[in-house]
Amino acid sequence: MLENYYSSGAVKTDDQKKRLIAVQAALEIAKASVSANTADSNNSKTLWDLKHVAQEINGLADSIQAALK
Repeated sequence: MLENYYSSGAVKTDDQKKRLIAVQAALEIAKASVSANTADSNNSKTLWDLKHVAQEINGLADSIQAALK
C-alpha cells in the first residue's frame, strides 16, 4: 500500500523505515477489520469501522512499533 515511499526517497532513516512498516501493518489490520463479514455487514458498519480505525491507526502503529523493539 505504501511501497512507493521506499523508492521515492521519502524514507531516509531507519526510524522512518520502521515507522512505515508499523503503519503498513496497522493499515493491513484496519483493512481486514473494515472488510470483515459480520452479522451487521452494511454501509453503516463500514462507515463506523472507518471512522474508528482512522482515530486509532496512530496508536495501533505505535503499539506495533513498540512490540517490535
